[in-house]
Amino acid sequence: MQKVQLMTIADIAEQIKNKELSPVELLDSLFDRINKYEKKLNTYITLMTDIAKQQAKEAEREIMNGNYKGPLHGIPISLKDIVAFAGVPMTNGSRVDPDYIPSRHATVTEKLLKSGAVIIGKAHLHEFAYKGPHPYYGWTKNPWDLNRVPGGSSSGSGSSVQAGLSLASIGTDTGGSIRMPASLCGVVGLKPTYGRVSRYGVSPLSWTLDHVGPLTRTCGDAALVLQSIAGFDGKDESSYKQLNWDISEFNKNASLQGKKIGVPESYIFDSLEKDTANVFKRALESMESAGAEIIPIEIAGLHELRAAQSTILTSEAYSFHMHNLEDKKEGYGPDLRPAFEIGQYYTAESYIQAQRYRTKMMQEFKKLFKEIDIIATPTFPEGAPEIELYEKEVSFWRGKFTFIANILGLPALSLPCGFSKENLPIGLQLIGSPYSEGEVLSIGSAFEQQNGYFNILPDESKWEEQL
Repeated sequence: MQKVQLMTIADIAEQIKNKELSPVELLDSLFDRINKYEKKLNTYITLMTDIAKQQAKEAEREIMNGNYKGPLHGIPISLKDIVAFAGVPMTNGSRVDPDYIPSRHATVTEKLLKSGAVIIGKAHLHEFAYKGPHPYYGWTKNPWDLNRVPGGSSSGSGSSVQAGLSLASIGTDTGGSIRMPASLCGVVGLKPTYGRVSRYGVSPLSWTLDHVGPLTRTCGDAALVLQSIAGFDGKDESSYKQLNWDISEFNKNASLQGKKIGVPESYIFDSLEKDTANVFKRALESMESAGAEIIPIEIAGLHELRAAQSTILTSEAYSFHMHNLEDKKEGYGPDLRPAFEIGQYYTAESYIQAQRYRTKMMQEFKKLFKEIDIIATPTFPEGAPEIELYEKEVSFWRGKFTFIANILGLPALSLPCGFSKENLPIGLQLIGSPYSEGEVLSIGSAFEQQNGYFNILPDESKWEEQL
């Protein structure tokens, strides 16, 4: 059997469909890797070994009896540990309520199970999807360098997919938490349009900024997972009936010819690490050589929009956590508690003004997308920082490219576009107009096929040497 970390869901699904590969055999191969590497990488908070093995056996029986459910049938997928799986502890990466066990599945969990997916475990994350990991759980390691961060807050999701410890993972994204680990770990991360994927059963960080989406190895795999988890859900007030999504909107053979790619140059290059800038420029040149038109654009007000996003996020996070901050404050990590507590000092007026500015900028971007097909930026301003340095720095700039899609509710994708001089992956972010996931994924796939960075893997032998 080919190494699982080299295979896409699409390729594996074809083998499972043709009964050339058993879901049980596939799961066993992943657990072999988990048993070998998990102690080094720390990608999971809870492994659902017995549950996953039972699901794999059931998938095998169904397929052998002619009841093949589709391309996720028998595919091992992890859930960020703020996504509920009934009967399994959900820690939120915190010690506030470490014994909490949900009685109901999250909607995305239900949809994955209906598609026949095998849920392998609950992935590590930053505490309550914000700031950094709780000291109790420690850092997830980046497969490219175990001394570096994997990005967050869906840290275990990005690391596990790159390391071949899951074939896909469901993450959440409030300011870049799917796309940043995708960038730093060298995988694909999709934040869908606001309301496209239900958040029912997912612990909130910020109600009007939270999104749920997949991390995978390729754009095609992201499209397969999105097909399963997207759709209306009456249990989520942000969900809209018109937001069902079909994979027919994704063109795996798409071309970049004639695509208009908007690049906000002054905003990008005013604070960008040099190595990342060079990789990003080469990515633009690659798209241009494939027939895309690179169009410099100016977007006024992005710094003010970043301030508005911070006001909204902090206010909403405090509103959710205010009672636990009084009754269970010792359960919060030392960095997270003050970050939430500051939310009590935002006024209703500042929150309303931030929402008004948000609406204004939504209209500005609506006009912009009449002139271009997509916006391209780096995903993260640098390669993966060292853990020791990251812990000492609190940097407002690291989310400067990703937050835009959250506050405006736009679909956004991160995919690998090259490597730094230190051999660390650099991510390309593509932002589309509302409901244009098919276009975003198709353009991403065209770039992906042209450059093939998804085929480049970290050196596993170094995992034994490090730490």
